Amino acid sequence: MLVITALAVVSCKNETTLQEYYVENQNSNQYLAFDIPASLLTGDNSRLDAEQKATLETIRKVNILGFPLKGENQAVYEEEKEKLNKILENDKYKQLMRYGGGTRKAELYYMGEEDAIDEIIVYGSDDEKGFGIARVTGNDMDPEAIIRLLRSFEKGDLNVEGLPSLIFKD
Repeated sequence: MLVITALAVVSCKNETTLQEYYVENQNSNQYLAFDIPASLLTGDNSRLDAEQKATLETIRKVNILGFPLKGENQAVYEEEKEKLNKILENDKYKQLMRYGGGTRKAELYYMGEEDAIDEIIVYGSDDEKGFGIARVTGNDMDPEAIIRLLRSFEKGDLNVEGLPSLIFKD
């Protein structure tokens, strides 16, 4: 009897994962969705050093889901933001850092071991513009190396000509 009760409790705990949330919403007209394969990131990046290239090789793909806030979708925005917050409260998503204040915030999470991360999640929201979440999946990613790689992206070292220009619009 105890085993049956335990199985019932576990099966009723049907929590949505971030992957499921992404799949459920990627075709919604409320969202902007992009899947970026690693091949678009590993093109001609001759300006990267050996460490940056090695870090880039650990990335398999990037999934981006954005919810632009418009006057008529404020209630839906609040509901969807709450759903994401609830998903990210799950113990399997470990928070690396959080920053922001007021109506803006950004959070960085990971899945896997600290020295061998399988997924990095970047979640940002602005109560005037909307929210976005990016899932960076890979093999044994090093969070410090990823941050250094992102800094090289900001400096223009990473060649991203293959990425859709829509990502970079305000």
